[in-house]
Amino acid sequence: MRKPPAKTAARATIHDVARLAEVSTATVSRVLSGGKPVSPEVSERVRAAAQDVGYRPNPAAQTLLRGSSRTVGVVVPDLGNPYFAEILKGVAAEAAADEHHTLVAGTDEDPEQEYRSAIELARWVDGLLLCAPRMSTPRLREVAAAARRLVLINRVLRHPAVGSVVVDYHLGVRALCEHLASLGHKKIAYLQGPTAAWSDQQRQRGFRSPQASGLTIVRVPCGSTLTDGREAVEEALSYKPTALICFNDHVAVGVLSRLRELGLSVPRDISVAGIDDAPMSAHTDPGLTTYAASTVEVGRQAWSRFAPDPTPTTTHVRGELVIRASTTHPPRRRH
Repeated sequence: MRKPPAKTAARATIHDVARLAEVSTATVSRVLSGGKPVSPEVSERVRAAAQDVGYRPNPAAQTLLRGSSRTVGVVVPDLGNPYFAEILKGVAAEAAADEHHTLVAGTDEDPEQEYRSAIELARWVDGLLLCAPRMSTPRLREVAAAARRLVLINRVLRHPAVGSVVVDYHLGVRALCEHLASLGHKKIAYLQGPTAAWSDQQRQRGFRSPQASGLTIVRVPCGSTLTDGREAVEEALSYKPTALICFNDHVAVGVLSRLRELGLSVPRDISVAGIDDAPMSAHTDPGLTTYAASTVEVGRQAWSRFAPDPTPTTTHVRGELVIRASTTHPPRRRH
């Protein structure tokens, strides 16, 4: 093979590859797009030439040729939440193993921004994965109509072409209530998640279970972030609960921080529990009691919904109670 032309990666074109490999530009296109097969010898020659000149195919052109971008868009409500970061890791790993890329958009818990991001991504990707979407059901149906394929995590939509993977959060709340009741707690404050969060509704189902009977549950508006947790503490304490259940571990970490500032000891003065078992939860002081569901399994199940012939069913992922040092018997004297 003759010496490659002096081209930089930014300037190399398909014509440079064709000249170096001594084939037509159509053959180069077929090899690099994975189109009609060519002989192994020609394919190897074309790929070697492309590497020599530093040629990278235009993604938009490749999409037109293949009818596929081999890319999946992922939209999450909070990129700062470790729970979503762990799911993203799992989905990205599954996608890479299947030779797909992922495009990620965070929406800062804004349903309108979430809708716009989803609609825009749907134009470019083969499939769309929405993690705990906050948008309304009508908006979600619009996204389903715009996307080639739509998969939901922790949200269910009655639609013939939309599959879902959900964590059974109501079982988690039941387990936490049963645990706290067994320790002797009678009054619990629940720091609620975002009002638009479907998964918060599922958590609250757990408070209507037999495991929660005999408990007084006080619901305190909160949110899903560290700051939300810190800011909800005073109102929660005004009800004089002996334990707090937080919407997620992110909130619980903010609660632990604020309680420490107020001079309250966890769990001696008040017990605290979270949900999701974020990576940091085993390393807080004290370690956080929580409900753990495998983010790897959630990501794996979500990716399986992008198979060539998916079923628009809902997969339920169960977790388990993880008891750490942040919960114990209620104090004899309340603060």
